[in-house]
Amino acid sequence: MNRMRFGTLLVTGVVALGLYSSAWAHEGAGEDKAFRAAASITEEDLEYTPEELVVYVGQPIRVENKDPFEHKSRVTLQHEGGRLGHIALNDHLEKPGTSYTFTLDKPGTYEIRCLLHDGMTATIKAVE
Repeated sequence: MNRMRFGTLLVTGVVALGLYSSAWAHEGAGEDKAFRAAASITEEDLEYTPEELVVYVGQPIRVENKDPFEHKSRVTLQHEGGRLGHIALNDHLEKPGTSYTFTLDKPGTYEIRCLLHDGMTATIKAVE
């Protein structure tokens, strides 16, 4: 009887451990995009920082204006050769000290550009 109880406990433990480790491995591999932390871009000293950002499709991107003046951002998908295409975020005005969040719904390389300050650009690469 003791041997039978030990065998049952052993099998139960092995099965439980297998289920736990399988769930743990799946959690890391198939992470739900809705739970990814927001990536950050700052507007400061007439620059976007970082100048290049890699995010997942659907991952929130938070833009914060740390300058004492307004910025007006537009995010546009880039095509081969650098041509600009689909506008992903259209002319968003950021007042000093404010922030906003947006997402990109398809993979690709995007340009974020301030329409008020010539040369203020950065690149965002959205991957799956």
